Amino acid sequence: MSHNKKKHAYLIDSSIYIFRGWHIYSDQIVDIEGNPSNAVYGFTEFLRELLELEQPEYIACAFDARQTNSYRREIFPDYKANRPPAPVELKNQFKHCRDFCRAAGIADFSSNRYEGDDIIGTLAARLRAEGFKITILSADKDLAQLLKPGDVWWDYARNKILHYKDVEKSFGVKPELIADLLALTGDKVDNIPGIPGIGYKMASNLLKKYPGISHITANIHRISEMKFRGSKRIQLLVDEHQHILPMTKQLTTIVTDAEFKGPKLDLRWSGIDRIAMHAMFDRLDAASARRERWYSLQPA
Repeated sequence: MSHNKKKHAYLIDSSIYIFRGWHIYSDQIVDIEGNPSNAVYGFTEFLRELLELEQPEYIACAFDARQTNSYRREIFPDYKANRPPAPVELKNQFKHCRDFCRAAGIADFSSNRYEGDDIIGTLAARLRAEGFKITILSADKDLAQLLKPGDVWWDYARNKILHYKDVEKSFGVKPELIADLLALTGDKVDNIPGIPGIGYKMASNLLKKYPGISHITANIHRISEMKFRGSKRIQLLVDEHQHILPMTKQLTTIVTDAEFKGPKLDLRWSGIDRIAMHAMFDRLDAASARRERWYSLQPA
């Protein structure tokens, strides 16, 4: 590797690719005990394709563990309270996915306090300080808030890529203001309340003029002077609901100094552990062609 080439780390939002496997592949794909392994199949095939395609030198998978001590639920007890628990058939597969990462020699991390997003945010901050370029693999656009110039957000399944400069075209605000945007609009998926009547377009309008929640709250009395229809009504709504904004901003901001654990702290990919991989494939009752594709992978 030439010394002028920036070190490059791939940070994977694992849950999204596990859920995708669960939704896309048939539950007729089973392990040796007859339990569904469709999510493991989808996730591991994605990992293999990524390794073949990109030959990453540095790679890590962030997992969402059970949030027994959730940082965000301490701030807002109803955070994600709208989500049904994952079905048992899927829960068991999450563990297989983590075990698979270990057999594949890929660093994996989780926390009972912070989410996968926060792990990615923290790894990105640490690696960037060491001069790394970051690629985040996720389908969750909220993670675009972590991008700095030179970084990439990559929705692998849809092959959609956002660079730092693309984020504003997509969201109406730069990455640094995505958490503020979501704090204003709320996020139904995560059960985060927003200001009623404020969608992305309106939020990005306000943030163009007053870049940040604190700027907006300091200038509420001037919103009605802005040149758009209904600015008076928006001023009243922001005034009425401004008390929630510090909390919602905390919920929508990805943590960049989270604590988490992983068995392998080194993100450099040094290849698979053949013995562990063999045992893993036996447990998954994997076809020989699938095994061979993994065994032929070599670090760059």
